[in-house]
Amino acid sequence: MLKPIVLILTLIITGSLVGCNLPDSDQTNPDFIATQVANLLTETPVELITPEVESPIEVPTITIVITNEVIQLTETATIEPTITPTVQPPGIPTGSPSWNDPFENGTRFGINPEGYDDGQTKFIISDGSMVMTSITASGWRGWRLTSQKPGNYYLKADFQTEDCVGSDQYGLVVQSPDYDSGYGYYFGLTCDGRYAFQKWEDSGLTNLQGWSNDPNIIPGPNQNNTIGILKSGNQYNLFLNNRSIVTIDDGKFSSPGYFGPFIAGVNTSNFSIRLNDIAYWNLP
Repeated sequence: MLKPIVLILTLIITGSLVGCNLPDSDQTNPDFIATQVANLLTETPVELITPEVESPIEVPTITIVITNEVIQLTETATIEPTITPTVQPPGIPTGSPSWNDPFENGTRFGINPEGYDDGQTKFIISDGSMVMTSITASGWRGWRLTSQKPGNYYLKADFQTEDCVGSDQYGLVVQSPDYDSGYGYYFGLTCDGRYAFQKWEDSGLTNLQGWSNDPNIIPGPNQNNTIGILKSGNQYNLFLNNRSIVTIDDGKFSSPGYFGPFIAGVNTSNFSIRLNDIAYWNLP
């Protein structure tokens, strides 16, 4: 009589120019003082969202038992996780910028070798970066502007926070009609992960967008964030860390204007950030 054949198959699968920018100007001149008090912001904590990466899946051992003899078949197969490559969002230009500042000195932002200090805000050039410090935690907003006045453009700036909490804020001002009024559009980030696009004009400060939480912001101290503004006519497409987040339409400051970084300490005295790079690309 034939002995019975037993087949066992085991398969487990685990599975975000104060004043005049002229480099040779006397910075004690009142025209250099162009800091203003910004609105105080409410604090809203934001949770940092870390993207998950799928772990590799291993196909385990397959054992086949035939009567009293054991034949072991081991098949090793590793399925690598699918990684989606980073794609440049539509509208962001490639290639060399039309203008950038390597921060070898402060001449393009009117900063003398000893720096600029008006008692509220300090700007110095150090180790290839512009270091900006908001001396008091009063919401006083200080900025520096260049002499550049592009028309349509993509403007990008790389910021690095130091010690900060809550509503301490920093970012870019664009379309400023002059060096001393502070008027223009402000695209700002807070330390706790919020952003806003504001309009500062003779009637006051208006929020066109925000303050809103956004998962593309890396919140907290000692963090790097890249913010960008793509201007086309009266439209402003805002970017956070190379991701488009919102487009805003406003025609108040439609003529070419000056641009530069700004800072405002709201919760932290001597709140400092580093502007490591700033550049723009001209667009049709």
